[in-house]
Parts: sequence; C-alpha cells; structure tokens
Amino acid sequence: MRGMIRAIIVLACLLSSAGAWAAEEKQPAYPSFDYQAAYAHEIKPHRRTIPLAGVSSGGNQIGLTLTVSPAGAVLDAKPAGEESDLKLWPGLRPEVLGWKFLPFEVDGRPVTASVEEYIDLVPPERFPSIHVPAPAVRPDSKVDITLSRSMCYGRCPVYRVSVSTKGIVFDGEAFVAAKGRQTDTVDPSAVRALAKKFVAADFYSMRDEYRASVTDNSTYTLSIAIDGHKKQVVDYVGQWVGMPAVIVELEDDVDDLAHTERWIKGPPQ
Repeated sequence: MRGMIRAIIVLACLLSSAGAWAAEEKQPAYPSFDYQAAYAHEIKPHRRTIPLAGVSSGGNQIGLTLTVSPAGAVLDAKPAGEESDLKLWPGLRPEVLGWKFLPFEVDGRPVTASVEEYIDLVPPERFPSIHVPAPAVRPDSKVDITLSRSMCYGRCPVYRVSVSTKGIVFDGEAFVAAKGRQTDTVDPSAVRALAKKFVAADFYSMRDEYRASVTDNSTYTLSIAIDGHKKQVVDYVGQWVGMPAVIVELEDDVDDLAHTERWIKGPPQ
C-alpha cells in the first residue's frame, strides 16, 4: 500500500513538472533587438556614458538586456559584466529604468522587446578651472560650427559637416550613404541658438584636446567661430579622461541641426 502511495506521489510530481515545462515552452520569447537597433530607437536624453566617482579610467562597461514595453518604457533590466562594475549597478538601475525608446515593431506592430544595451562607466567630469570669456552672440552674428568624425578600426562614418549662418555643407568620405559634397539651407536663427548653447556650456574654456590612451577609435573635432572668434576641441574617447559630457551633447546637436543622418544612412526607402 505504501509503495502504491509513493508511486502515485512520484507520478504526480512528474506530471506537475511536465506541465510546468510545457507552460514555459508555450510562453513566446520576446523579439530580440541588438544595440544598433536600440541606438536608432533611443529617445533623448539617453545617457549611456555615465561619469562616476571611483572610476579611474575608461573601458568599464556593463552589458544590459532590457525588456521594453510596446510603448517604449523599460520594464526590466538585467546587467552583466565584471563583478567590480556590477557593484555599482544598484545606483545606476533607476536611470536605466527611466530610459525611453521609440516602440520596437514586428510586422508594423509595436511589441514587447528584448533589447541589448550597455552603459560605459567613466571618471568624473573635469570642468575648466580657468574661465575664458566667449564672444557674445548678437542677432546679426556670423557663426560657423564644424564637426568632423574620422576613420576608426571598423565602419565608423567618416565625414565633415559645417553648419553656419550661410547654410549646411556636408562632405562624406567613407561609410556614408552620400559621398562627396552635399548642401542645404538652414535658419540662421537656429544656428545662432546653437552657438548660444556653446557659450552656455563654457566651450571656449575647455581644453583643446581630450585624448584617451587607446587605439582604433574615431577622432571627433568640434569647432565654432562666432564673428571670427574660434575655439576647437579634439575628442578622442574624451570621456574616458574626464571630458565634460556636454561636449558630446554639442557634437550630437550639430548632427541634429544638420540632419546628417539622411546623408549617413540614407532615406528610409
């Protein structure tokens, strides 16, 4: 009798386990998107490079697997990386959960998605200790802002774009959809508004160069001339050596104002 009872219990456990396994198998995996797709869906502000006290050099990275809702909200984030970096994760998690994305779609319909992302941990920002007065941006000021991105060990877009009160000039060199010279018009007031952002960021007081001791990366050169008063900053993985994050923001602002994506990636079709 006891043997029969034991057999019934074992059979019940096996059936229960099989049922749980079957239920798990029936749950569909979320569609997966890599970090390049994630980059295209990010909604600003999206701080992927995060300065932290105690980080002495660049190259500290935490990989992330995000679960993103059909509306683009981060529902969950699972970190991966070195144990020393993962100790910092609890303080970083609230920021990551606050990220927003454009909806990820399958067959034209927003879906819950599994998304690869990452965050880079860099040293604290080193702001200028000596202030250099910037020229005033007047309603009739002549402004010329230029951004160039060089070759890297890979397929980094190589181009130079100038946004001035006279217009936009894009020179595509490599790994861009439109090679050669492209031009467009721009609202001069929008260029002057961007120039004011440079002034507010204390760009004229920044170091001339922020260069990390690594290889195979792209060099970004950002410059502005306001009524002939010029300032240039060279960014070679600059945030790894304390370059203020606002310089990266200004680089992205130049791309945004010039709409360089149309020449880098080409039109959607």
